[in-house]
Amino acid sequence: MTNKKDNIVSSSSDPVDSPPPYTPLPSQSRGAVPNETTRLYPDVPKNSYSATPPPTYNPPQQSSSVTAHYQPDTVVLSPAVSIYDLRSHPAVTCYPHCNQIVLTKTNFKIGTANLLSSLGLFIIGVTMWGCCLIPLCITDLKDCIHSCPHCDRIMARYSRFDGRVFKIGE
Repeated sequence: MTNKKDNIVSSSSDPVDSPPPYTPLPSQSRGAVPNETTRLYPDVPKNSYSATPPPTYNPPQQSSSVTAHYQPDTVVLSPAVSIYDLRSHPAVTCYPHCNQIVLTKTNFKIGTANLLSSLGLFIIGVTMWGCCLIPLCITDLKDCIHSCPHCDRIMARYSRFDGRVFKIGE
């Protein structure tokens, strides 16, 4: 029979290759079944290794003398600024009425920049659905009012239109 792919000729009368005969080792007893380990390592005694014990977890022991030390949070404030240097963010300043160094409280009110922006949009014709009133809602155009957190008196007003600070009360 000819295999066309490999061009190998074989006959069906060839005997099938059989495995070599089994010959037990002389050191094995007749009752024991040989395996690969005993054939490769005949001198190693049976069960010569010891299993590694599983790891154990020992939680740390708590003693009754443990005390926790808590430190209060440290707040770092910038140096006090003059009232005339106030802008749109809270700042540390000395308010002359209270004679205390305070962090100002800010509030935003409609100012000149809001009104002129709305007027400009109205003049150029952006009046449909009240779009010319949108600048009245924009916080970045509003004036910033600084007040004292202790006595709630107004300290200064920062104008976004010309960038000046107006000192209100003493």
